[in-house]
Amino acid sequence: MACLLFGLVWALCYSHWQLGWLQAPDLFQRSQLVAGTVERVQHREMGASRLIVSLKSLNGQVLSPHPRVLLSWYGQDDAPAVGDNIQSISRLQPPHSLLNPGSFNSARWLLGQGITARGYLTGTLGHQAADASHRTRLARHIDAMTADLPARRWLLALSVGDRSGLQQADWVMLRGLGVSHLFAISGLHIGLVAGLGLLAGRLSGSRLLAVMLAGGLALGYAWLAGFSLPTQRALLMLLLWLGLFCWARFWSGRRLLLLTMTLLLAVMPWLALDLGFWLSVLAVAALLASAGWLGGHGLWRLQLGLSLLLLPLIILLFGGISWLSLPVNLLLIPLFSLLLIPLLLLACLLLLPAPGLAMAVLVLLNGLFEPLMAGLHWLNDSLSPWQALSGRAQGLWLLLFMQPLALLLPRARWLLALAMYLLLLQPGVLKPVVHEPFAHEPLVHKPIVHKPIAHEPFVHEPGPEPRWEVRILDVGQGLSVLVTQGRRALLYDTGDRFDSGFNMADGVILPLLTRLGIDELDYLVISHDDRDHSGNREYLAATLPIRFRRGVWPDGLHCRAGQTEAWGPLTLRMLWPVTPSGHRNNDSCVLHIGDGTLSLLLTGDIEAEAERGLLATGQPVAAQLLLSPHHGSRSSSSEAFNRAVAPDWVVHTAGFANRWGFPSAEVVARFNRQGVTQLITGEHGMVHLVADGHRWRLLQPRRPGPWYQRLNAWLTTGGRPPKPLE
Repeated sequence: MACLLFGLVWALCYSHWQLGWLQAPDLFQRSQLVAGTVERVQHREMGASRLIVSLKSLNGQVLSPHPRVLLSWYGQDDAPAVGDNIQSISRLQPPHSLLNPGSFNSARWLLGQGITARGYLTGTLGHQAADASHRTRLARHIDAMTADLPARRWLLALSVGDRSGLQQADWVMLRGLGVSHLFAISGLHIGLVAGLGLLAGRLSGSRLLAVMLAGGLALGYAWLAGFSLPTQRALLMLLLWLGLFCWARFWSGRRLLLLTMTLLLAVMPWLALDLGFWLSVLAVAALLASAGWLGGHGLWRLQLGLSLLLLPLIILLFGGISWLSLPVNLLLIPLFSLLLIPLLLLACLLLLPAPGLAMAVLVLLNGLFEPLMAGLHWLNDSLSPWQALSGRAQGLWLLLFMQPLALLLPRARWLLALAMYLLLLQPGVLKPVVHEPFAHEPLVHKPIVHKPIAHEPFVHEPGPEPRWEVRILDVGQGLSVLVTQGRRALLYDTGDRFDSGFNMADGVILPLLTRLGIDELDYLVISHDDRDHSGNREYLAATLPIRFRRGVWPDGLHCRAGQTEAWGPLTLRMLWPVTPSGHRNNDSCVLHIGDGTLSLLLTGDIEAEAERGLLATGQPVAAQLLLSPHHGSRSSSSEAFNRAVAPDWVVHTAGFANRWGFPSAEVVARFNRQGVTQLITGEHGMVHLVADGHRWRLLQPRRPGPWYQRLNAWLTTGGRPPKPLE
């Protein structure tokens, strides 16, 4: 207990020490003059790069300790290299992430890497290039030698730890087959290299020589990989074990693991926020348990035990499982251990003394990797082994996994019966799930007449109609709204899709649908053509079954004022535009959804001109829940429109610290005069409201999560929680 309390106190002191620089006045309100050294560069598509920079000074004031910041490079010239000293003007932001169920928590990842702020650069005021280090020159040499080899990106990933060349399809394949760990230089690779050195050294009969050779090879490989965090963790544990081996002492694996964790967390307590750290620790723990408790000594028994013990963690962290992971790893781990990694290590050792021979080995490796990776891609594309699980399915899997543990507890076998009872109570367990066929409507421009609920084209399950819920997703500076009735869903707009490859469909929408157990959409409505609203239209259409397409589609029904149709107990009314176009903000589809008591008004990017035109049509626009037009721009949300809608709730879909200043202070003031409750997705995260009788009920009333997600608010308010929007 004393050690635990000491560790907590040390973590708090460390955090206070590292975060003190964030209390500089107006740090996040204006641009800053920053100077520092580039520690790492990640090259991305379309010329963009990300730099991890150790700041030495801020506005001419020396900083101690040197904080680490993540800066996106958008300059016309090549990005600075590792070791370069730069001076530039940057607009900094505190760590922040999109907050949606199933979305990646980038704020936690940043702090787990020791990064306490982020920003962007478009150029440098001063740039002092550093002399290329021996590692940099060697990495460039390997890069040049493999430039013409088709398997170049895989060879660079395994030799120097450079995975920037991997494409999106490669990452999908690695996750689908559960083999990402093979291409991240970590414990497996360091242990393998050290094992080869230990084996070669033992042939001489000298324990000291074996330890020195194993440690030297492991240090050399870690140095070549750039001493990444996973490499550091594996190297530290290996060196501890080698020291004990040389000293002829025996420590259990559990003691070695705990000592390694203690040393790592003592040096950097924020590693506790890094999921990669816990994956490494728990993987080693599972390996020890498999070798000891489960009696696994063969490769297949170790791999089976490791896969089963890590299954709950993989489900919790990644929301799914790969049913091909075990057999693929059983084949690939021996292949990598006995052939590919030794050959790659041999090529690296021969680079300087015998470059011709090194090139021959690299060509041989290319010949092995090319058909291997093509086969893995074919396997993933043909069988789709990655199975994403809904929130309910994740709970059922974890429940099944916990059942055998009940056998280890005294007098607790009755828990097995309770678990089976709970399992049988879950809907859909005892009956198959039947998916109805779907079809896309032809392009027919005619008004839709109101249909009684009994004639709607969907099959209802018996029982009471489910309540309807609205989720305004946190997609940065963009828009996406999910309206659900049980497992039936309508999606209004799709968020943005960026040149870097990141998109809101894979990052936000699809993980949320999977978590909710929704595998098809009844409606996908695209308000207009702006990319922050329609960027993932085609991608979602190719990924999900969609019954009906509305709005800006080449094969859907365009929006026109007066269209009305029934969707279960809800009525969908299209209020705007009068003449379909979809190419301007003022042509956005304005959709009114209501159940006769509560209603929602989705407005897209219409501005004051369209608001006046909409009111002139005489259609009722009143709604208790309103999405502010054009993200809260000052050109929208006119007084007359606001009074006509008379909402109780207004949600501004604006990104955190966006450069346009949305929502406008004028718009916020207008709604304040009406006494309307206002929320901003960039500050609140996903806004989740449930129809509750005659009112909307807000779930998740404030942005949850640990302190680092409210870092700026704590620093600027002295620890008091932030005030609500006024």
